[in-house]
Amino acid sequence: MIDTIQKKNIKIAIVAGEKSGDELGAPLMQSLKSINPSIQFIGVGGSKMISEGLDSFFDMNEISVMGIIEPLLNLRKLLRLRKGLKDYLLEERPDIFIGIDSPDFNLPVAKFLKQNCSLKTVQYVSPSVWAWRQGRIKSMEKSIDLVLTLFPFEGSAYKGSKIRESYVGHPLAYKIDITQDEIQTKRNNTIALLPGSRKSEILSMGDVIIQAAKKLKEINPNYEFLMPLSNKDHLSLFKEDMAGLVQVSYGDSQEILMKSKISIITSGTATLESILSFTPCIALYRTNWLSYLIIKPLLKIDSFSLPNLIKGQKILPELLQAEVTVNNIVNSVETVEDKDFVLYLKEFNQIKENLRAGGAEKASKEILQILN
Repeated sequence: MIDTIQKKNIKIAIVAGEKSGDELGAPLMQSLKSINPSIQFIGVGGSKMISEGLDSFFDMNEISVMGIIEPLLNLRKLLRLRKGLKDYLLEERPDIFIGIDSPDFNLPVAKFLKQNCSLKTVQYVSPSVWAWRQGRIKSMEKSIDLVLTLFPFEGSAYKGSKIRESYVGHPLAYKIDITQDEIQTKRNNTIALLPGSRKSEILSMGDVIIQAAKKLKEINPNYEFLMPLSNKDHLSLFKEDMAGLVQVSYGDSQEILMKSKISIITSGTATLESILSFTPCIALYRTNWLSYLIIKPLLKIDSFSLPNLIKGQKILPELLQAEVTVNNIVNSVETVEDKDFVLYLKEFNQIKENLRAGGAEKASKEILQILN
């Protein structure tokens, strides 16, 4: 079957709406091209996917919104962009559609193409049906043929569903590689501060993280704080003065995490980057209060940070909504420091091995298989 696919002219529609989706999409495209170099990619993506040959219909940042309330505030623009993309893809007639994360944007596009072009459709990164709204799977069956999951706890949600599920693991488990020597030489008093990659996250979390750093510095003057921001413009979003306290850098979060002993992170993929760098993290999450009130009664999980979800137990501190305070962050740092670092190394190594489930190579083969 792969031999046949290698010789076919294939046009793939692929859409990512977030930076994390762009980072997943680029290695997937690279792997697909290794099987068939003549594949044409159209859709929406960021700089990394564009560098792999994607013809992006519009700027990915146009649809990069999060939560429940934020998309509603941008609903008219999102609907206009989605309609334009549907019309464009209908005219282009791709052979398959791959939505990378951003399910609220991608699933309607997949359903439209399935109904109007009889396309095979893939969702790379499962919607959080394992956490809430599991009934959504029934409606997904009208849109999606294959779901590629990143984490081992996601597959159980699809048991009994018509949707084919394949656990491919997370590419970061292959990308982030740290030696035993590097682990042993981590700087004992260095704490990485990662307030988030979105403007809204930094506005919500940035100042409380800096306030916590100031209190930690009072407790232990030897602490050093490193903050890798994703965008230079984000520095202006902080009200708290961090001069002389925090060393700011840009676009090097993985390098900072690899040499830090502990990290304080706005929950997301960065928590995974942290533990794969063998750096224990304190995960923080605070969203629009109305979004949280809507979501809270529907939640079926006891943890929200990826390390705890993957492990199936709370191995690291996490602070949610009103729990995100200076004192709680400081206490959480002390909790991490009190635990034997060797135990963290053992737990993080188990997670890393579990996440090495094939990555982009397995994902590309699964995608091309359903084209046959």
